[in-house]
Order: sequence, then structure tokens, then C-alpha cells
Amino acid sequence: MSANEKPKLRPIEAFPFEQDGRRLVVLRDPLRWTDNSVVVSPTLIPILQRFTGDNTVVDIQAEFARATGQILPSEALNGVIVKLDEALLLDNERFQRYRDQLVREFRESSVRPAAHAGASYPDEPTELTAMLNEHFAAIAWGPDGTVPPTGQLAGIIAPHIDLRRGGPTFARAYGQLRGRDDIELFVILGTGHQPMHHRFGGLRKDYATPFGTARTDRDALEALATELPFGFFDDEWAHRSEHSIEFQIVWLQHIFGGNLKARIAPVLAGSFHKFSEAGASPLGDPQVAGFTQALRKLVDARRGKVCVIAGVDLAHIGGRFGDEEAMDEARRARLERDDRAMLDTILSCDAEKFHNNIAADKDTRRICGYPAIYTLLAALKPSAAQFLDYGQSHEPETNSVVSFGSVAFYR
Repeated sequence: MSANEKPKLRPIEAFPFEQDGRRLVVLRDPLRWTDNSVVVSPTLIPILQRFTGDNTVVDIQAEFARATGQILPSEALNGVIVKLDEALLLDNERFQRYRDQLVREFRESSVRPAAHAGASYPDEPTELTAMLNEHFAAIAWGPDGTVPPTGQLAGIIAPHIDLRRGGPTFARAYGQLRGRDDIELFVILGTGHQPMHHRFGGLRKDYATPFGTARTDRDALEALATELPFGFFDDEWAHRSEHSIEFQIVWLQHIFGGNLKARIAPVLAGSFHKFSEAGASPLGDPQVAGFTQALRKLVDARRGKVCVIAGVDLAHIGGRFGDEEAMDEARRARLERDDRAMLDTILSCDAEKFHNNIAADKDTRRICGYPAIYTLLAALKPSAAQFLDYGQSHEPETNSVVSFGSVAFYR
């Protein structure tokens, strides 16, 4: 029996897509083993649900005929199987060989390659610089009547949405760092979009981007690891294709002219979903409590030479995320109202107020930055904060909205 005689679909993400008036469905890998995607008709979904690895092609045809009274031609079914196989969306020997090769290459490399250059942002340094400069130019930097908080800048919240869509909001965040050559270490708390073994995962590899290689402070990461009740480096693989840290490093290198003398400590924050569901404080979890304490100890030991960056987005609502409500202007205005109420809790510098805001509706808006923002607030315990920007990215073709913002924190 051939490898695809009993096709098994890997765990995939499916979301609606409209093109030229046609309703379609995009299938892609949420674990980012591959960036391939396949566009199919919604009529194929019942067929794909039978790709469990238990049904032969003949079984699938027979079940389809019983359910619909129609014949599913072998040629058409095999064409779907081949298409999914080529996209590496089937769980078979071909995918397993591909996955094992990726893991082996990543483990052996001392550098984490730029995973999103050429897709989410230009891979040519001159073009990338021009794009980021345009985002700066789009912002009015003159006095707006706002008095900056007193104290020393200790952290920022910046988006991790596509650099093109979140440009001005990124620029407002990273504009706060201009001239800050005294910072020796940037601890970057990214959002872990893949499943992780633990709440937090550090990476000891340097980070490559089109601007060059940012050096990782392995001593800082090891100092964190020794304080923790779990394997801090067990989730290094989750960094391979994660964009939430990569985008921050691109901006840091741009701000400092491509010559980032400071070192970085890349850390992914995993899911806090259980805390929003139960309403319980994340600090009741030994891993969260341990990491926040370890990070605070590191920041205090470096005496103002550390800046903590949370690379986060805010709400994720609409068709792409399983919601059916239309993302019209009224719904987007309501989202902004709710987001700004949440931002007020962030500006209060109170981690528990922020958590309570998320838990109040059990995170129905899917605030993906929840873990990293909470951790920043709990670890830094800022004395003041300054709102910088808020934005929304609306995708009419998927009836979806992602919101994001930027904030500066002082101690």
C-alpha cells in the first residue's frame, strides 16, 4: 500500500477566503513546519475530514457516496491528495523526513536564520531601510502636549504584526530608543504561537536578519535558567519560525544603524489560556512566578542597562479566527473601545488589573500578547507608562481584524 493510500491530514488551520466573488478556504500549517498553503473549495471540507489515516481512498469514496449520493472520481480525489502531499500538509513519511531534516539543521546551527525576510519584510537591506524610514516619516514627532513620565525607560510594548501593516506603531515604539546607547541588553519577550512544553522558552542562538547578526547574551539566559523550576531551553525549536521576536530585532538593528552593540535575550512566552479561563492569577503558577522573579533579578542586577521588549499584538477577531460576526465599522469601533479599556489597565502598570480585564470575558478577543505583557508588568513593576499608538489591521477578504498598540514603561 502506498504512503498516501490511507491519507492522514496533519493538524491544520483553515480559514475562509473570498476571491473574485468566490468563497474559498485556505489550509495552512499553524505549527509553521512549512509556509505552504493550499486553497480549496468549501465543498472539499467534508472529504478532508475523512483524511484520518484510517480510511483508504476507496473507503473515502464510499463514505462520500453514502453521504451525498454522488460519485467522487478517483482522479479528483487523488489530485487533492497529491496537492496536499506536495504542500507537506499530510502526515506521512515524506513529511517526517522533511521535519527531521529541519530539526537536525536547526540544532546544528549557531545562528537562527531570518525566517520571514522576503515575505513579511524586504530581504534586501537598502529596501528594508527605506521601508522603515518611511514608517518614521509618516509620524508627526512634534510636541503634542503630552508630558513624558519621569524615570528611566525600562521597557516597551511593540507589535508583531506584519512590518508593513504595523509600521507607524512599530516606529512610535522604537523611536523611544533613539540615542539609548547606554542599554546593554534587550530582553525580548515574544509571543509563542506554537505549542510549547513550558510557559517560557529561551534561545541561545544568535539571530540573523538582512541587517546582520544580533548577538545573544548567553550568560544572561543561563542566569535566568538557573533560577527556574523547568527546562528553560526545552522549547528552542519554537523559535525557528516565530516572527514575534524576529521583527523586534529588525527594528532594533534599524534604530542603531545596523550596528547593534547591545546583546539580546530572546524568550518566547507560551499560552496563559488556563489563567484567563479560571480567572486565577498567573503568579500562582510556579513557572510564571519563577520566571518573573528571575527576570526582575536580572534587570535589577544590570542597574538600568536592560530594556524589556514585549513583541505582541492585541485582539484577533473575525472569520479567520472562527467568528461569524461581520467586521464592519461599528464592530471595529466596539473593538477599539474594548482595547482601549484594556490598554488603560496596562498603563496603570498593574499586572493583576490587566489579567482581570482579560479574564473578565475569558479572553474572547484572543489577546495573543497577554502572556508577554503580563510578564513584563509583573517583572518590571514599572512606576509609570506612556501610551504611544493604537492600530487595527482589517482583512475584508477574510472578515478579520487584528489590533495592536505600543506603550513605553519607566522605572
